[in-house]
Amino acid sequence: MTESLEISAESLEMAESFATAINTLYQRVDYLRFCEILGYTPDDWAEGRYQQFQELVSYLDCFDKEEIAKMLEAGK
Repeated sequence: MTESLEISAESLEMAESFATAINTLYQRVDYLRFCEILGYTPDDWAEGRYQQFQELVSYLDCFDKEEIAKMLEAGK
């Protein structure tokens, strides 16, 4: 097994901010508002994008902030 990456304060803050903002958006908007925010015309394609957004929120909740921060560090 390899060593665990050190987490910078910047990456931890970015991970926390991103996860919080996406979750807050998810709690506050419905499909039509989602389309309005992103400039989508409500149609089958946009509905698919909204479903992907819902999946993003679901999958994002599978990782804690430290894991997300480590991914950000590794991606630099």
